[in-house]
Amino acid sequence: MNKNQPVSNGVKKILIFSVAYYPFIGGAEVAVKEITDRNPDFDYYLITNKFDTNWPDEEKIGNINVRRVGKGKKIDKYLYPLRAFRYALRLHKMVKFDFVWSIMAFYAGATSLFFRYKTRVPYLLTLQSGDSDTFLKKRTWWWSFWYKRVYRRAKLTQVISNYLGKRSRQMGNKGEIILIPNGVDLEVFQTKSYEEDQPEADQPLAGKLDLKQHLGLEDEIILISVSRLVSKNGLDDLIKAVNFLLYKSGIDVKLLLLGSGSDEFELRNLVQKLGVTDNVIFLGHLDHTDLPKYLQIADIFIRPSLSEGLGNSFLESMLVGTPIIGTEIGGIPDFLTDEKTGLFCKINNSSSIAQAVEKYIDNQDLYNQIKIAGQKLVSEKYNWDIIAKKMKQVFDKMNQ
Repeated sequence: MNKNQPVSNGVKKILIFSVAYYPFIGGAEVAVKEITDRNPDFDYYLITNKFDTNWPDEEKIGNINVRRVGKGKKIDKYLYPLRAFRYALRLHKMVKFDFVWSIMAFYAGATSLFFRYKTRVPYLLTLQSGDSDTFLKKRTWWWSFWYKRVYRRAKLTQVISNYLGKRSRQMGNKGEIILIPNGVDLEVFQTKSYEEDQPEADQPLAGKLDLKQHLGLEDEIILISVSRLVSKNGLDDLIKAVNFLLYKSGIDVKLLLLGSGSDEFELRNLVQKLGVTDNVIFLGHLDHTDLPKYLQIADIFIRPSLSEGLGNSFLESMLVGTPIIGTEIGGIPDFLTDEKTGLFCKINNSSSIAQAVEKYIDNQDLYNQIKIAGQKLVSEKYNWDIIAKKMKQVFDKMNQ
């Protein structure tokens, strides 16, 4: 910690508690950076875990002064509330924070709650996680009294979907809940409108043919999913749908799986068991800026989620111009209207996924209409510039 840190410079100071942050990248981490990059008129300090011993204890990332606690071990996540709380108390003596921004309700929420009790500094609670109610009950039963207080003691609560707003109310939150979704970087993901008849060379994401050749793709229907390889994302059902399309419907498809996770071994075994090894390609974790070119070579994006806070990968696919298929769960209905901006499939139902794929294939007009409507919705509603302005209003409200 820099002991020469100025006590006050007249700028409002925000302390952010977030279990993870860059270079670890997820939806919440991207949101914090995009919002703070566009709102430079605050001093931001963020306390996070040091998941890798090679990461520095302190650094400046964008507009945020990042401070890391922990020793690069698995147990660090569980010790985060205690370590972050102690560090925050020392930092507060020098910086005098105006309010705390808690990124999600579990570890960061607990830290924010006890920091409030100790210092009387109010906190803004942001809810991003789409974990199922069953999972949350298993995870929080042993401290459910305090976990509910995280929701109830927040001065303001910002949620990224209506689903998470309802959950906050169920937890006893009687305060103001503000819906501000995550966004998409238009400069990275926006292509020319499908309505514009543009030559391939004029497309900002040129090189599709080269990438397809590199992946060994030809004239198949290309499906894609971008997600962690974990059970809540329903990827086993998606792989079974590939089998259904190949052997029952006679449709030649290739599935690109982008991401890594604890279920990769089981998913690879399932691919072998079903005899679809030539039709499912595991591409692993890719840099976020590389995603657009993969999304653009795909015909359909699919994630048959069992739970979902919002689902940024859906929005990114829509903006690129790749129509989507998703389940009617969590925050997905906020942007997916069936046969308007995408197609729904049933939960835990591989044949329903296959039927949705066939619906796109059999109805080119519907495919094109959904493509255009999806691009329009995301560019107008899920623009980070618009979202950052709304968050600035929330920050100002926290200071009132």
